[in-house]
Amino acid sequence: MLEVVEVAAANSTFSEVANRIYAKSPVWAPGSAEAASWAFSEAAAERLEMHAVVAVADGVPAARAAAIAPPGDIGWIGLFECASDRPGSGPAVLEACESYLTRRGYTSVEGPRSDPLTAGLQIGGFDLPQTLFTTHNPPHYLDLFLDAGYRVATQMVAPIMTRERAPALAFEVPDVDVRQVDLNSLTRELASFHRLQGAVFSARPGYVPRSPADTGRLVNRLLPYLDEELVVVAESAGEVVGSLICLPDGWQSADRSRIDRARILSIGVLPGWERRGLGIAMGSFLMEALLRKGYQSVEGVWVLEYNTAPRELAERFGAITGRRFAMMQKRL
Repeated sequence: MLEVVEVAAANSTFSEVANRIYAKSPVWAPGSAEAASWAFSEAAAERLEMHAVVAVADGVPAARAAAIAPPGDIGWIGLFECASDRPGSGPAVLEACESYLTRRGYTSVEGPRSDPLTAGLQIGGFDLPQTLFTTHNPPHYLDLFLDAGYRVATQMVAPIMTRERAPALAFEVPDVDVRQVDLNSLTRELASFHRLQGAVFSARPGYVPRSPADTGRLVNRLLPYLDEELVVVAESAGEVVGSLICLPDGWQSADRSRIDRARILSIGVLPGWERRGLGIAMGSFLMEALLRKGYQSVEGVWVLEYNTAPRELAERFGAITGRRFAMMQKRL
């Protein structure tokens, strides 16, 4: 017997699905449960509209998913998991989420996407570890989504840079000062970050506009993982024209002394400043800090497979192809 039930919290039933699937996985990060906790807390505070469900097969939680209602006409499905020994449970939770989004007036759905940081279906590099604010899933999820009527909308690559391949690269841009973030001036840095993110990413597909308060909550979410030496700012004549956000991989270990890998969360420069070397300058600044602090590897920000400029930038730092991801879409 299969029953789909709504849940209002990231309780043991919701968590049990992932815990069962990844109990023996050497690459899954238990810390990734943070994504579910964050989403449920945002929903409880009424900052996020979410409908979460669990499929229970013969009394055992076998699949889960959450329908999320962002601004616009494309809904999200995130926090998806499905046990391979209960294949019918996956389509059941997807259908429940799609029905909810249809009732809410959405005409399309994309996923997996649970929040502005965590999105994508892993389709390659399954032997590589899950890193901070990224997804991970078994290979069979792709067929499950395709069988449910989804298509691959975009594909992304996560480049990996290692200590062994790191080049001796130093680069400066005239009239630009590259520095680490100043947490003693957090209010000013937050305002600059908010303006920069809007200017850089607002034209990109899937971007959801954020208020200054939204940006503040996002940064507060990052603060427990933050190392200010790894957050880089490019400034010209007192104006922030670029930023690079890299975090220690807090999902690798709760003990900071045991963390030896990092993840680049975001890199961007203001329109008009492209192809002037800011990416290389900020990357050089970051690479020096990572090497000095003993990191062994860094996973780069995801790059669209057809976007050659950021891939070439990563290759300047010795990057090789790491994990691969896809965004799935479906018309409702």
